[in-house]
Amino acid sequence: MAGWLSMVTAGAGEPARGLASGPQIGDKISTFYVRAVTGPLKSKSVCYVCRNGDRPVVMLFIRQITPGLQDLLKGLDAEIDRQRGVGLRGFGVFVPGEIPDLFSRVQTLSFDEKLNLPLTIAAAPADGSAGGAIHPEAAVTVVLYRDLIVKANFACRADELNAERIAEILEAVRQLATSE
Repeated sequence: MAGWLSMVTAGAGEPARGLASGPQIGDKISTFYVRAVTGPLKSKSVCYVCRNGDRPVVMLFIRQITPGLQDLLKGLDAEIDRQRGVGLRGFGVFVPGEIPDLFSRVQTLSFDEKLNLPLTIAAAPADGSAGGAIHPEAAVTVVLYRDLIVKANFACRADELNAERIAEILEAVRQLATSE
């Protein structure tokens, strides 16, 4: 566990990239409601933080649909499916305001990529009431938590979400799923 924590802190603390977005390592996750666009709760207002409880969770905040986003979502979807037996869960929250025709684009993205990962739209602005303040430059913020405490945070500008960064995120997800 200590080795994993030091790896995550070094890789996900964001001081080198200078972008802090969303809940940070050690923060307690606050509950918030979103509008489900895909998944079994489609078209309902739901609190995925409440539903997932103390399980290990991958929570994404998406401000921009970037070229690397599809690869990240597919990778996370596959990893969550592989680790479902140990309780790993996940969901994505699209932050309104940055993406035109957001609802239909989220549905299309999920359908085209055959994603099982529930995708949602924030019911409140990204001012802290939807899981933590999302940095305006962060195209994607990935928050990994267990027992409602943030274990890792990856904030990426649009041009930073590349294959190397996605691999780093997926490795941290594997570590989250297998740690206590």
